[in-house]
Amino acid sequence: MLTRHHVPVADLEAIATGRITAPTGTRIAAAERSRRMLMLRALAAAEADRGTDEGEGPLPPLAHAFELLARAEALDPQAVASVLGHPPVGVWAVRLLGRLRGGVEPRPDEPPLWREAGYAHALAAAAALRAGLPARVRLPARAGRVILPTVGHAVLDDAPGGHDVATLETDGRGTARVTLGPHALELPAAPYLPAPGWHPTRLLSWTPREPGPGVLLDDADPYRDFRSPWLPPAPLTDGESDTWQRHLHDAAHLLGARHPDAARTVPLVLNSLVPLPGMPRFRTSSASYAEAFGSALVSLPRDAVDFAVTLVHESRHSVLNGLSHQIQLVDRAARGPRQDTLLYAPWRTDPRPPWGLLHGTYAFTGVADFWRTERHALTGPRADLAHFEFAVWRDAVAIALRTLEDQPGLTPWGRRFVDGMARQAAPWAGDDVPAGALAPAQAELADLRATWCSHNLVPDPAATGLLTDRRLGGASGEEGTAPPSRLRGDAPLRLPELRCELRRLHLADAGTFTPDTLARLSGIERSSELLEADMCLLRGGPANAARAVDRYRAVLTGAPGTRPAWVGLGLALEASGEGAPAAALLHRPEVVRALALEERARGARTPDPLELARWAARIPGLTTQPATDVPQR
Repeated sequence: MLTRHHVPVADLEAIATGRITAPTGTRIAAAERSRRMLMLRALAAAEADRGTDEGEGPLPPLAHAFELLARAEALDPQAVASVLGHPPVGVWAVRLLGRLRGGVEPRPDEPPLWREAGYAHALAAAAALRAGLPARVRLPARAGRVILPTVGHAVLDDAPGGHDVATLETDGRGTARVTLGPHALELPAAPYLPAPGWHPTRLLSWTPREPGPGVLLDDADPYRDFRSPWLPPAPLTDGESDTWQRHLHDAAHLLGARHPDAARTVPLVLNSLVPLPGMPRFRTSSASYAEAFGSALVSLPRDAVDFAVTLVHESRHSVLNGLSHQIQLVDRAARGPRQDTLLYAPWRTDPRPPWGLLHGTYAFTGVADFWRTERHALTGPRADLAHFEFAVWRDAVAIALRTLEDQPGLTPWGRRFVDGMARQAAPWAGDDVPAGALAPAQAELADLRATWCSHNLVPDPAATGLLTDRRLGGASGEEGTAPPSRLRGDAPLRLPELRCELRRLHLADAGTFTPDTLARLSGIERSSELLEADMCLLRGGPANAARAVDRYRAVLTGAPGTRPAWVGLGLALEASGEGAPAAALLHRPEVVRALALEERARGARTPDPLELARWAARIPGLTTQPATDVPQR
C-alpha cells in the first residue's frame, strides 16, 4: 500500500534548532529515496514521449535498465537502495531529464545523449552485481574506463579513447567480467578489493572501533561534482585515501567528544565525500547540491578542527535540502535569483535571494554553534582564532536572522523554522568574547558589509554627477544629498576579500605575519602597496593605523577605482578615531568611490582620498548604514 511522507512538527523544530535524531534522519532519507524513484519514473516517461523505443544510440532504452533494477530489488532491496541513494544519481537524473525534454543544451565537450542515458545501465549493472543477480548488461565506456557506481571502475588500458559500449556479465555467484571489444577484465570475487585494472570505490569509516554506516570517498563517478558533470575518474593513491581516513576519524572523534548534536547529524545525512585538492589555510573549499542529497565536495582538510567544522556546515545544507523537498519554507516566487529584491548575506560576496539567505543562515548557525563550544577546548593562538570565528559568525547569523524576519516571502512553516533558528542563537548574544578576538571580529563584519556594498551597489549616476558639480564648485558636503544606490544587474560571485584571510593569519601566528611569508602564499593577487597597507591595518595600534591611512591614500591616489583600498581606508580611519569619514566609507563606499572616479573622468586632478571622505561625511544621510535589500530594478 502506498503511503505519504509527512514531516512531524517535532521534526521541523528539531531540525531548526540543530537537534536531529535518528528517526528524523531516517524520515528525511526515506523521502529522498521516493524522490529518486519519481525521478526515474519521469525519465522513463520523457524517453517514451520522444518515441525512442530502441533507446538512445547503441544502448537499449532506459526501460531495460529499470526492469533490471526492479529484479535486483526483489532479490536484495538494500543493494538497490544503496545504488539509487548514491548522490550522483540525482545530478545525473536532473541533467538527463533536461536533455530529454529539450531544456538543456549540451556543451561541445559533453557526452552524446546516448552516453548520458547509459548511466542508467551502469546503475543497473552495479545493482545486479551487488545483489548477486545473474545479468548481462551493455553499458557505456569512455577512454577504456567502465564505471559501476558505488562498486568501482574498470580500466582496460588498451581500449580506445572515445565513447564506446562495454558489457558486464555476472553469474550472480561472484564471477563477473567486463569486456570492451577484444579486451576483457575479470573482476575480483570480492569487488571491494583492488586488482590489476580494477579500482574499487573507497569506503571510509566514521570511527575505528564502531564502523557503522560508512562514507564513500568518491573519486570516480562522472557526476560526483555537480559543478562539472561528466568528470573522468581521478583515483586517489592508497596514501591519499589513508590521509582522508585519518582526518575523518579525527574529526568524528572531535565531534563525538565535544559536539554531540553534530556528531549525530553528520553521519545521518552525509554518505559521500568528493575529495577536492588541498587549499591554502583559511581557504577551505566545500559545496553541496540539493539533488545530490548526502554528498559534500570538500578540499583536503588541514586538521580535525578544519574538517569537523566543514562537515557541520555541509551536513546542515544537506538536511535543509531534504526538508525543503517536503515542506515549502519560502514562496516559490522568492526562491530563484530573478526577483526584485536580493539580500545581503555576510558569508557571500554576491546578493542572495531569500531562499539562499535562509540556506546559508542555517548552515552558519551550525558553524557558530561549533565555535561557541570549540573555543573553550583550545589554547593559545588557536583559542584566539576560535573566539574570533565564534564572534564573527554569531553576529553574522544575527544580521541574517533580522533580515529573514522581515521577509514577506517566508511561508508560515518557513517563519516557524526561522523562529527555531533564532531560539537557538538567542543565548549567544550574552556570551563573552575576549577583547583581543572581539575587536578584529567587529572589524571583519564591517569589512564584509562594506566590501559587499562596494562591489554590488551602484549609486545613481545623475545624483553622483550633481554632487561632483557641487564639490568642484566649492560647495561643502552639507549642501549635497546622499544619492540612492541600486544593485548591479550583473553582480557575480567573487572570491572572498583577501583581507579576511589575512586577518585570520595574523590572529593565528602574528610572529610570521611578514611580507615574505605572505608572498609565499599561493593565489594572492594583491599589489605590494595594498598588501603593505593591509598588514599595517591588521597589526593594530594607533601608529600602525596611521601608517595604514597613508598607504591606502597612496594606493587610491594612483588607482581610485581600487575597492579594497577604499574599505581599508575606512577601517584604518575608524581605528584612528576619525569616525565620520570612516562611517562614510564603511556605510556607503560605492558613493565615495564613484565621486572619485567622476572627478577623474572630468579631467580634474585625482582627489585626495582622505579629503574626499571627510567631505562626503558631511553629506546628510551618507553616514547612515543603508539597507542592503536594495531593489535591483
